Amino acid sequence: MMETINQQVIWANTFACVAEQGSFTRAAEILGCSKSYASKQVSQLENLLKVALFFRTTRKLNLTEAGKVYLAHCQSWQAQVSAAQQAVQALREEVAGLLRITVPTSFGGVFMSQILIALRERYPMLEVELDVSREPRDLEADGYDLAVRSGYLGHERLVSKPLVSAQLCLVASPACIARSPELASPSDLLAWPCLTNSHFRDPCHWVFNRGNELHAVDIRAELRISDYGLLRNLALDGAGAVCLPYYLIAGDLASGQLQALLPEYSLPAQSLYLVYPQRLPQPAKLRVLIDFLSDWFAHNQQATH
Repeated sequence: MMETINQQVIWANTFACVAEQGSFTRAAEILGCSKSYASKQVSQLENLLKVALFFRTTRKLNLTEAGKVYLAHCQSWQAQVSAAQQAVQALREEVAGLLRITVPTSFGGVFMSQILIALRERYPMLEVELDVSREPRDLEADGYDLAVRSGYLGHERLVSKPLVSAQLCLVASPACIARSPELASPSDLLAWPCLTNSHFRDPCHWVFNRGNELHAVDIRAELRISDYGLLRNLALDGAGAVCLPYYLIAGDLASGQLQALLPEYSLPAQSLYLVYPQRLPQPAKLRVLIDFLSDWFAHNQQATH
């Protein structure tokens, strides 16, 4: 069925070109085919429609009544195709339209309010639909333009662009510290109540750095939870020591509700990436969003460290 429709479109284009040029010869030159091939395509179209589209004489080529009606529809169709192409081109170049974005829960809660307000001020024609979720979405199947993800994906149909490195901090509440054994090195955490994020691989394997030395410890965590926000609340309530991104607990550290543990040791930074489907050319709205997010975090590095 589709092949028949495609063939009819080719015949119709040839017919329209012949009608507009008034000559099979001139139409064949424009279409890059032989005169006999152009004539055959028109004849096939006439056979399909079961009407004559031209009055043919040795010197003149005139449209029949059916030919005039069919040409009008062909011209209308060509105008619609041209308008569609122009609309798509404008959409590709205009910073407007809907952007569908998905980000992790903790990231969204901390940053996206400021980002969305600043984005709207700069690009008032943009609309944003934001999904805040612990579960990674399928960008292609679910129709998302862009995601923020932790860790490099290396997916062949997705582009991953580094966004920012978020420093992780080992923290606990003053109450938890007061009732727990002295903490002088990572190995002492074996006697501590610990919380961990089950979203990540090997969540109980914590690696610390001091100078050029690595110190790894396999902690025991009775609570393993796949949400940084809930882990923060548990830490505030004294449930145990936990590794959390600095951006999530900066205010808690400043107020003293949480305290940094083992400050002479550092934890690996958590790399965050912008992830989006490969589309060529990229719509303007996506290009400006990628640049905007990259610039925003470049100027707000203190928010993640």
